Amino acid sequence: MIEILDKLMPQLVPKDQHQLLRMRRTLMATGSGLVLTAVVVLSMLLGMVDLELPYFILLYTLIWLGNLCFPLMISYDINLLFKDPSLTIPQLIWHTFTNTISIYLVPDLQNVFLMHYLLVVLFGAFRMQRRGFFIVGGFILICYTTVMLLHQFSGDGVDLVEQALSALVFIFMLVGVSIIGTEISSLRWALKKRNAEMNEVMKQAKEQAITDDLTGLYNRRHLMQILRRQQALAYRGDYEFSLCFVDLDHFKQVNDRYGHKAGDEVLQTFADIARNSVREVDFVARLGGEEFVLVLVRTPLDGATQVAERLRESMEKAQLDILDPGHNVTASIGVTQYRPKEPIEETMHRADIAVYSAKNRGRNQLVTDRQLGSLMMSSLHQDDDGESGQVSAGFSDT
Repeated sequence: MIEILDKLMPQLVPKDQHQLLRMRRTLMATGSGLVLTAVVVLSMLLGMVDLELPYFILLYTLIWLGNLCFPLMISYDINLLFKDPSLTIPQLIWHTFTNTISIYLVPDLQNVFLMHYLLVVLFGAFRMQRRGFFIVGGFILICYTTVMLLHQFSGDGVDLVEQALSALVFIFMLVGVSIIGTEISSLRWALKKRNAEMNEVMKQAKEQAITDDLTGLYNRRHLMQILRRQQALAYRGDYEFSLCFVDLDHFKQVNDRYGHKAGDEVLQTFADIARNSVREVDFVARLGGEEFVLVLVRTPLDGATQVAERLRESMEKAQLDILDPGHNVTASIGVTQYRPKEPIEETMHRADIAVYSAKNRGRNQLVTDRQLGSLMMSSLHQDDDGESGQVSAGFSDT
């Protein structure tokens, strides 16, 4: 029925998968109500219903307004306001009530409608727990007893002994179906609980596979997957991203002087600072040792430079209680922007060169790939000046 609804009124079909499943089940119940109504209408045409037509039309108009309330509540997400979004017990009680009306109107088809009671109980196996089965089962017995008494008082009922035997058989079948439904529901809830536990285990395993145990940042393997995805987005055009390679300065001295526990705390402190320095859409990973990478999505070189400088200043000012007073740990940072169509390894290599350039310039600073060319030219000029001085000195000696 969900397919028919999707073709006729697609705006009423939920997009959420959980809501779609609830709608499917509700339409199944509505469909059984439609069959029930068709049987009663046919009985009316055959003269089996002792009710004037205007009252009959009014009665079933009200019944179908109630039937349609449930799918409409799901379509407009009103059901989400309730503890059980599936509205299982309200739906079952409603369909029990409408089935009781059918038994009252067409007593000759009583046994047919009794089977519908059992269908109602089985429908509860989707969501109900044991308490729910007791509620619905008790309501069915009350409705059935009431309508039988009404038939007896009005003189429309069958022989009292036959009625009692039918009632005993029905109660026996109702109890049996309720027990089966309870078992099905219990198995379903147990399976749901086990699936939730397995999903949690899988989630933890996945997190362990992609994160660094010490810092909680992404590890090198997952970093490469992130970079491949960013590269693929850049290939499509109108997309840019930048990398910041970070190397903590003199980290080996921290380990040698204060021990590896202090070194671990320094790494964790930097990880916290780095996470707080970027947006939720950005990525921070640990390459290994004291080396880290920031992946800044939709960020050009100038924006990445600002982020890197903010990170450098925060690390320089960080108070590390495990170290001696005044002993701060600084960071050297290389910043580069991905260039269209280039291999991602080339981008990483450029950022790596920028980091070592920052270290060679005295550490606790950042260098961008835009600066690399001028720095290399400056280095070459210094080398040329040194060689000229050596040659001049040689000539003067001679």
